Amino acid sequence: MTTHHKHCVIIGGTSGIGLALANDYLDKSWQVTIVGSNADKINTLNSYYQTNDNLTIKQCDITDARQRQQLFDELANTPMTHFIYSAGMYYNERKLNLSKVQSEQILAVNLQAFCQCFEWASTQLKQHPKNTHLIAISSVAGLLNFEQMSLYARCKRVMIEICQAYQLALAPFGIGVNCIACGYVNTQKLRELNAGNAHHKPFLCSEKQAVHEINHAIHRNSKLHIFPKPMKYVVRALSGLPELLLSQIMKLQYQQQDKKLHQK
Repeated sequence: MTTHHKHCVIIGGTSGIGLALANDYLDKSWQVTIVGSNADKINTLNSYYQTNDNLTIKQCDITDARQRQQLFDELANTPMTHFIYSAGMYYNERKLNLSKVQSEQILAVNLQAFCQCFEWASTQLKQHPKNTHLIAISSVAGLLNFEQMSLYARCKRVMIEICQAYQLALAPFGIGVNCIACGYVNTQKLRELNAGNAHHKPFLCSEKQAVHEINHAIHRNSKLHIFPKPMKYVVRALSGLPELLLSQIMKLQYQQQDKKLHQK
């Protein structure tokens, strides 16, 4: 398979980590298809990348069954090397009571559409299994199991478990399944959620570092890659604690973060 035949599809690729990964693959002369739902972002990207023949940008609300199936039909005859699910929906559940719409959005994007996309992509990759990877961008939020976990965190936890099932199921086909549990990445979205500055977040890393970590995990075919390393060690230590103590520690940690945010 030559470099020009390598093709990466990124769901949620119009911003954040997804877009950073897309740019990295384009720099390596891969074919890249990015999928997003925001028309303004897509128009901006189309203007910026108009001379890049290796990039295809598709608009699709992946939570809409009709649009999602149309996307699958359009991609069906294009072999993929990597399929990356990077879409995510987040609301600060500590500071607001989720509305019905917000609750549905979190569940639909972070879990339901993810399941549909992974099911479709796994079938596609089986047709050309050599050196192919199915990749999910999850979160360290899904690694700590305690009573006060948010809906977002519980969806990310299930995402990690689903990846573990796909790892077993696709191993006979030689398809790599990689789950990435990110810590805090200094994306525009994270800054917007934190009054324009996310530097109070523990172990904050850049988008460039996140891309390096994800590529390293794919290259090593890591089943679950947690980064940055200090966050990995903290999570491992906390995950061994009794649930009641973990709940108290997490409550104090969130209070400390909120205090730092208000002090900026």
